Amino acid sequence: MNPSFEPKILAFLCNWCSYAGADLAGISRIQYPPNIRVIRTMCSGRVDPLFIVNALDEGFDGVYVGGCHIGDCHYQDGNLYTLKRFDALQKLMDLTGISRNRVHLKWASAAEAQIFADNITYVTQVIRDLGPFERDSRLLPLQAMKRTLTSQRYRWLVGIDRKITGDKNVYNEKTPVPLFEKVFSEALQGEYQKALVVECTKDNPLSVHEISGRTGLPPYTISCRLNELSQDGITGIGRVDGRTPKFISRAA
Repeated sequence: MNPSFEPKILAFLCNWCSYAGADLAGISRIQYPPNIRVIRTMCSGRVDPLFIVNALDEGFDGVYVGGCHIGDCHYQDGNLYTLKRFDALQKLMDLTGISRNRVHLKWASAAEAQIFADNITYVTQVIRDLGPFERDSRLLPLQAMKRTLTSQRYRWLVGIDRKITGDKNVYNEKTPVPLFEKVFSEALQGEYQKALVVECTKDNPLSVHEISGRTGLPPYTISCRLNELSQDGITGIGRVDGRTPKFISRAA
């Protein structure tokens, strides 16, 4: 590890709490590492996970999202949506092999300047210990993450999470949280695997075994995902070499 390495961290700060806490830390001359580059947002709930992945793709070593404490959101429940999205993002990062410790979600009120400074100090050290984010070696999973996060299925499941597990249906029943989490995790894995296949086959037709070599996915799994993608009209056979079909993506 390079002992002189200092991480570059993008910080999305809620206007009403974390940003105000950062402001108070500056006024109070509380010291914390100068590694963050701040973007002020009206609510942490406005931070789309895609923004976080884009930050990593643009050369940041980590991302920090700062919001209000649960129950204190200026917009009532914006940070509850943040919490759900962040949990989903970390599950996705586990699938990619990119450490979930590169992204952090922390709460601090407008009056908690020291807590804000402590949060930044902690996160900076964690990311410093991880070392530089090697973007060039992570291009495939980064692009697949972006495709997953913009997929209709992912957006729909994240959007209905709190409603389907919190509200009763016409039969006066709620969907158990563990059941929804299981369905969501399986769907997330499937969408990410399909995204990997699409990204691999965007430019050149590839066989199942060639896709397997690039993604690390088993050939059987790739065949299943190719079948799903073919039914949706996203991939098809680009050419046949001998007896080996090679698949190409029609997605943008």
